[in-house]
Amino acid sequence: MADGVEVISLPDPRHSAEWMDMPWRINAGDPDFVPPLRMEAKKLLDRSRYPFFKIGDAAFFLARQKGEAVGRIAAIQNKLHNTTYNDRTGFFGFFECHDDPRTARALLRAAARWCAERGLACVRGPLNYSLNDECPGVLVDGFNGPPLILMSYNPRYYGRLLEQAGMGRRKDMYAYLVTRATVADDRFQRVMNAVRRRNKDVSLREIRTGGSAFLADLRMMLDIFNQAWAKNWGFVPVTPGEADAIAASLKPIVDPGLTGIAELEGKPAAMIICVPNVNEVLRHIPDGRLFPSGWYTLLTGLKRIKGFRTMLMGVLPEHRNKGIDALLIDKVIRHGQQTGQQYCELSWVLEDNEAMNSLAEKAGGSRYRTYRLYESPIEDLLHG
Repeated sequence: MADGVEVISLPDPRHSAEWMDMPWRINAGDPDFVPPLRMEAKKLLDRSRYPFFKIGDAAFFLARQKGEAVGRIAAIQNKLHNTTYNDRTGFFGFFECHDDPRTARALLRAAARWCAERGLACVRGPLNYSLNDECPGVLVDGFNGPPLILMSYNPRYYGRLLEQAGMGRRKDMYAYLVTRATVADDRFQRVMNAVRRRNKDVSLREIRTGGSAFLADLRMMLDIFNQAWAKNWGFVPVTPGEADAIAASLKPIVDPGLTGIAELEGKPAAMIICVPNVNEVLRHIPDGRLFPSGWYTLLTGLKRIKGFRTMLMGVLPEHRNKGIDALLIDKVIRHGQQTGQQYCELSWVLEDNEAMNSLAEKAGGSRYRTYRLYESPIEDLLHG
């Protein structure tokens, strides 16, 4: 207990209504809030099944004031990250908090203390549990509508709250919006026509959806992704277990037309995976429960989704600067045109990834949202 804030540890937050209900408590009345599906949220917390727990560990904390739940946080040790970078970095995630600096400070101290006990030196976040998982960062600019699938959303005060608690800016990530009006623009069409002319020796195909072929293609695409992103800031490889989990979550919603595998001389060179913006439907399941009526809303709504998000894209290092990435974006955008899609989000892109930011702009993207990761030395959080 500090400053009137009690922070307790939850061995299994799946069984805590206070933990599970926190997103609704924090975002009550916000028309842009997209309720998470409770069954999907619980999967992330399942130590026995969720693949992260094969490469890391986490502790979950709940904050109360006067007996009322006012915030939550997870402290995260990603062992694969520290094997990769040897930088003794801990993480925090699943952050939700009332607009109260005392509560935020108490939650971050609890996370920092847990990380310190494991020999870690700094805390970075929010991440649930790594850059490969959902909702990285805090939305700090671009409160202009509901988030797209697997992207962060939070009250406007979160950035201020973290800074008041002692966190500093570590890295920004951008989201770009491409609309039908952009695609119809003559300049956009000239750029894409030039890309097609330069890449006549590149063949494109879509992910196969039948039986084991889907998993085989997805694993191959994620292998390309791992190689393409290996030297990007903060990246850790997608593990085989994570690949299987991604396959299980994507298969029910994937549109093969929104995927692409680029091949040169019969060998894979690049990949892209876009996903329909299921958040358009989830907005209409306010309690996050599929039973009794949520299933019907989801199944009927999937057919009416009008936008999609570029979730994963990568080009093997030896095939960069050839325009293959632009060719893949052109491919999925043209499919979106043919199927009546109204918009596409290219996200997320690291602020200092000049090649990808340039590509997003050339593809007609307008930078319309900024997400921020924060970091602090553990000692500053514990004693600041």
